[in-house]
Amino acid sequence: MKRILLITAALLMGCLVLRRTGIESSRLRENSLPLEGQVLAASNQLAAALSSVDSRRQDLTRETAESESMVAELAHVARRRSQALAEAVVTSTPLPNKMPAWNPESPYIWLEKPLLKGLSFVVFGLNGSLSPPGLEFLALQPGEANPLSESLKRLVIEHKRQEASRSRVVQEHLPDIANDPGPKFTVRIDPVTEVSLGLRTEAEAVLTEHLGLQRMELFNGPITDGLSKLFGKQSLGARTLSFVRIPNGLFMMVQQQGDSETSRDCCFPDIRQKLPEHLHHLIPPEFLEKPPEPDQP
Repeated sequence: MKRILLITAALLMGCLVLRRTGIESSRLRENSLPLEGQVLAASNQLAAALSSVDSRRQDLTRETAESESMVAELAHVARRRSQALAEAVVTSTPLPNKMPAWNPESPYIWLEKPLLKGLSFVVFGLNGSLSPPGLEFLALQPGEANPLSESLKRLVIEHKRQEASRSRVVQEHLPDIANDPGPKFTVRIDPVTEVSLGLRTEAEAVLTEHLGLQRMELFNGPITDGLSKLFGKQSLGARTLSFVRIPNGLFMMVQQQGDSETSRDCCFPDIRQKLPEHLHHLIPPEFLEKPPEPDQP
């Protein structure tokens, strides 16, 4: 009988706990409904804000594009106006009977084109792009010059890569300095390949395509000199450069192209002044360090 009473009491207690849990669950659900509404409202507000931001971003993108287009159009109009004014000046200035002729009131000099063959100016930058004087003398507009410069830079980069692959440090120093005192460093650049020779030929073809035969002929001197500096002399013989640090801390260089006579250059503080930049990685670290100061007597 006692056991039955205990079981009954336990069942009653369990029922009370379940009932209380159900009441608490109902109360929690009632309390959470407003919170769910607030979360839903906040989510809707966030979505609306994100949509507004995205719309504003699209508006800014469109306004930026329109602004850039307007700036480009205004620049085009300004160039046309400047060109028109220049043409008006030229038209209003009578052609001289003899050329060359100097008119102090005119911004132009009248001369015959063949005289341009005697001009000397730098046509290319170190990376192969057209220099500011080159743009002026060749009378190139940015729309013409940019594609030409990009093509030339691509060819120069490939030339440097090819030359770097053919260059190495050797221990056979040129005889002119082999017996001189001081640390020595020699670089040998193997002869050019057909691929390397073709790069300069391609550069000349690109220039002819953009400039035309007349300008290529008139400015042949500066253009040829510039291409020789960019692509080298295209010799079929190996090029050797030997350096030695002389007692005063400066360097002397002796170079030879193929079997030709050697040439000497002295005295300079940094090897990098004489070696192309794309070959600087071959220079031993000790030749880049500043030598110790000599002891004072």
